Amino acid sequence: MFLSRSLQFCKTGFRGLSTSHPKSISLQVLVSQSNDLVANVALEEWMKRCSTHRTNNLLLLLSSNTIVHNNYKSIHAFFSGEDERGKTLSTDQLAQQANLVFSALPKDTALVELPMVRVAAEENGKGNNLLISLPLDSHVDDDVLKTTLQCIANSFVQKCRGGDGGYSLSRISLVRPDGGWFPGIQEIQRDVQLSLKEIEAIKLDKAHGKPKTKG
Repeated sequence: MFLSRSLQFCKTGFRGLSTSHPKSISLQVLVSQSNDLVANVALEEWMKRCSTHRTNNLLLLLSSNTIVHNNYKSIHAFFSGEDERGKTLSTDQLAQQANLVFSALPKDTALVELPMVRVAAEENGKGNNLLISLPLDSHVDDDVLKTTLQCIANSFVQKCRGGDGGYSLSRISLVRPDGGWFPGIQEIQRDVQLSLKEIEAIKLDKAHGKPKTKG
């Protein structure tokens, strides 16, 4: 497996293959090395905002060991791309990507709820992206989270190499959600942190029967 740290981001865009019509499509699989909730939520948001700079299809894999909501850890898969003619992927095509994520999960994956699958429009209004959230048992070890991410990444790469995925090139890269990798992500992290604090404050007020006051 090829693990690359030499990525070019928003300023130069993701490196792709020279294209014709129909064009060859490369798949970039990015795996976050952080399991911090705030950092990874910010990374996902950064990718959405940077969609106009991508020249290839993207699969972003994230995990969080932070216990949230109903006391579970989580894995997120964010997919964005287009077909070989540069057209928006259909719902059926996005469903195929989702099924590939699910089929890659180890048999003993400890899901505590049904996965969440959501299709949303890109920031630039062109095309759709796919977001999958997998809630896992709170007792799952960090090593298990990493192994599950690796299984999903390997599944996409093997699918491409087998000639079934429609991609001419696939590559796995390990990334860190910080300013050295993703310029401007610090501002997004601050916004995420503030939003989470506001949500927690609202929950505490409701738990104590106090209405949320403005000002």
